Amino acid sequence: MTKGLSNVQNTYLAGDSLLPVTLVKIGLAAGDVLYTDCPYDITYNGDTYEAQGDFLGVSESQEKSELQITTINLVLSALDINNVRDFAFSGVVNKEVEIYKAFVDPITGSIIGDSAGDQAILIFKGKISGYSITNDDAQATIQLEVASQFINFDRKNGRRTNLSNFQIEHPNDFGMEYSHETVKDVRWGKK
Repeated sequence: MTKGLSNVQNTYLAGDSLLPVTLVKIGLAAGDVLYTDCPYDITYNGDTYEAQGDFLGVSESQEKSELQITTINLVLSALDINNVRDFAFSGVVNKEVEIYKAFVDPITGSIIGDSAGDQAILIFKGKISGYSITNDDAQATIQLEVASQFINFDRKNGRRTNLSNFQIEHPNDFGMEYSHETVKDVRWGKK
């Protein structure tokens, strides 16, 4: 997908010094968590992205022409117990994540762009599909695996009418024990 840049951004990119920053928005039940890798807080679209030492980085993703599930890894510090509480539990799965790239003016410290609100470029949008905690002698990190919005395009919805599938929700019910022996279609409701 091509990323359209404004004339102001193109002029900036033609210059000698580039200061790129990453903006990360993670939607949690308690509210959005906004992080940046900039050394100071950045305001974009009325939201303030916090500069702190907890957001450590984002892995690269590659775009291809065929439909695929694109995943990236978002790395956060696990030294802060609040991060472990907020990001290292099963409730974080399927939460929305947006990652933006922006350029900062070295003189004013503001994001480069025009008044149309296109200062930051959305480079990835998806949902958290998993997490892991790594703890060793030097550091402790939380790695969130974020998958693109096509995460479930291969999934087939529905349910099978057999005993094992029925007992997933009703483990002590054997009502479907002989369902495989039904030869005729079962009609539900009135004719």
